[in-house]
Amino acid sequence: MTEPLIDPDDWATFKSMVDSAALVELLDAYLDDSPQLIEQMHAGVAAGDIEGVRRAAHSLKSNSASFGANRLANVTRELEMIAKSGTLDGAAPKLAAVEAEYAQLLPFLVELKNER
Repeated sequence: MTEPLIDPDDWATFKSMVDSAALVELLDAYLDDSPQLIEQMHAGVAAGDIEGVRRAAHSLKSNSASFGANRLANVTRELEMIAKSGTLDGAAPKLAAVEAEYAQLLPFLVELKNER
């Protein structure tokens, strides 16, 4: 069975911690920041900036996990671990996987934001 884009229990916990206005603000911030973090990862891979890739991957991982986007958090964690190992060998295909996962998650997040 495939893991859901967003874990329903984690999402319910996240929603219970904030009011609907804060939820929209947090999702808007995530939707604004995530493409920038992915771009930072691309730039880091292209420039050989291991630490830049690690930092951006860590941020996207943590932000995604905070509301239950565990599939994206997991693949981003794998990219972070590649960078933590001191190399970017294998980073490009992992970054492609991060982008693919984010592309699937994006419309789902917009839908959740509109539901509040």
